[in-house]
Amino acid sequence: MQVSRVFTGVDGGSTKTLAVSADEKGRILGIGESGPSNYHVVGLERAIRNINESITKSINRTNIKAPKITTLGLAGMDTTYDFQFFKKEALSKILGEKVYVRHDAEIALVGATKGEPGVIIIAGTGSVAGGRDRNGRYLRCGGWGYMLGDEGSAYFLGKKCLTAVLWAYDGRGEETMLTEMVLKKLRITSVEDIIKKVYVEKMSVRDIAKLAPLVPEAAQKGDKVAQTIIREAVHNLVLHVLALVRRLELDKDGVVKVAPIGGVFRAGRIILEPFKKELNKHFRVEVIKPSFPPAVGALLLSYMFGEIKLDDELLSNIKNTLTEFNVYV
Repeated sequence: MQVSRVFTGVDGGSTKTLAVSADEKGRILGIGESGPSNYHVVGLERAIRNINESITKSINRTNIKAPKITTLGLAGMDTTYDFQFFKKEALSKILGEKVYVRHDAEIALVGATKGEPGVIIIAGTGSVAGGRDRNGRYLRCGGWGYMLGDEGSAYFLGKKCLTAVLWAYDGRGEETMLTEMVLKKLRITSVEDIIKKVYVEKMSVRDIAKLAPLVPEAAQKGDKVAQTIIREAVHNLVLHVLALVRRLELDKDGVVKVAPIGGVFRAGRIILEPFKKELNKHFRVEVIKPSFPPAVGALLLSYMFGEIKLDDELLSNIKNTLTEFNVYV
């Protein structure tokens, strides 16, 4: 396939890496998938190898050897040190005439809003938020891990769930249907067995996060303890958004677009309705579903870095040609 300029976006995570390449009109040319590229997880050399493998696969139907611009959105880019280290040690080894690296929450946000200003709040196993203003300035909030942060996340809900069960057992807290639900979920017969599960069998962060769905389930059935946990989780997620709206002055432009994603929000109305209601106390909010997946967000950033306008034709071409590939959910 003869093309003059190719733009590429890469979504590099802890389990896999996805690259999407397109021409300057937004027509998708190919998608490539490879292994993980969080350098904290797999090491720098393997991360570079997996990133380049995904890019190569995404351009293998073209006549070019490397994209004009490549934008990487990578998990594990959590501190200034991470960016400095990666730029110094890895950027020159990545396929692309020009290569940029961004936090993975930023590419998720750009994909969600199609490059418009807004905030993304991610509540999966952990929690983190990112915001961009009209000038392209990006800031993040949270994402400090389960020991120091992750408020409102699935881990937060799971841990609060276990604590509530133990408090009820002690008599410090109200009785809750979470007790029976936790015993059944963990396949144990006594509340005291929770201690063995956590400290002896070493329940992981992910294991504890898997208890999160019990909380909205109990809350929907009228359990007051679970409802209190939900309110606390929602409040913490709202604080992430408020911090970014304030720091970026996003409310000065009118309605603020907020994209909530992750397993916690998949609980539905019991999370989303109070989340939106609390945000509306502070500014006008439009809660949106993401328009594009993160790898396409990275692609949109590549266009921006190349000073190509994200007009209706380009966005329409991306949407229409993306359907040819069955990679995205």
